[in-house]
Amino acid sequence: MNSRWLSLDPSLSAPLQTSDGSAGVMSPDLIYDVGMHNGDDTAYYLHRGYRVVAVEANPVLAAEALARFAREVSTGALTILNIGISGRDGDSPFFICDEVSEWSSLDPAIASRNNVAHHEIVIQCHRFGSILRKFGTPYYLKLDIEGSEIHCLLDLEPPALPRYISFEMTPKSPESLTWVHELGYRQFKLISQHHFLPVEYPPSPEQMHYEKELRFLKSRNLLSRVARRLVSKAWLRRLADRTRTQNRWVFPQGSSGPFGEGLPGRWQSLDEMLETLGCANAARCRNEPSLFWREQEYSFWADFHAKRDDRTGQQ
Repeated sequence: MNSRWLSLDPSLSAPLQTSDGSAGVMSPDLIYDVGMHNGDDTAYYLHRGYRVVAVEANPVLAAEALARFAREVSTGALTILNIGISGRDGDSPFFICDEVSEWSSLDPAIASRNNVAHHEIVIQCHRFGSILRKFGTPYYLKLDIEGSEIHCLLDLEPPALPRYISFEMTPKSPESLTWVHELGYRQFKLISQHHFLPVEYPPSPEQMHYEKELRFLKSRNLLSRVARRLVSKAWLRRLADRTRTQNRWVFPQGSSGPFGEGLPGRWQSLDEMLETLGCANAARCRNEPSLFWREQEYSFWADFHAKRDDRTGQQ
């Protein structure tokens, strides 16, 4: 295995000098995939023509990604870093969830949720700021590292900031939203990871259209049943997967989906987003049925997306 791509070199802590001699300028062709997992998000970013720096703490997943993307690594389009992100540099226990690999985390409570089997390994961790200094400021920063996202957000510093960022919804989301707002992010969306639909109150046009399609697919009405018999199963599958498809790219289950201006729904202010979050949490507490959650406690699975006001970069 080419360890050059699976660990950070000793020059990591040295200041990064970009091609024009300035440090920290946003690169419009660069995306960070922090929490690479099986590489499905990285595959989409590479498909879009971006360079990618991918971070994956699980050494097994990092090795599998190295094999999957051997060509992209060899051309320099992709750099894979087999490390964890923490508030300090150094070795740290990391907990592999044996049943749901996405739940692996530096936090044993997350890796063992619902009493699932897990085991401990030791990994190398780095501050996120050192990665920014080494590889530069990305256009889009995707964060999905099971409880450690805050270490990345706290290391972001103006004026060198990504145009777009995303991070998973957690109980500490209000604090994270307030922090990124202070950094200069003024527009927000909350996107369900079940269907890639925006969480909005009142419901978005995209949500209402999707619910109408679901009613057609599930209806026992005679006309609906006859209509379903007249169309192909492939068409019905495409209808069901419509929200997971963009420009003929189908986002696999578990992937983070589109980003930036490719997201559905409208951008909301911080106050609107906090109100949206409050409405959603209140509806869940009332056990109201929704597209956005299931019966299990952990199933309100959604990502926040944030956008800077300036027009740096391009989509």
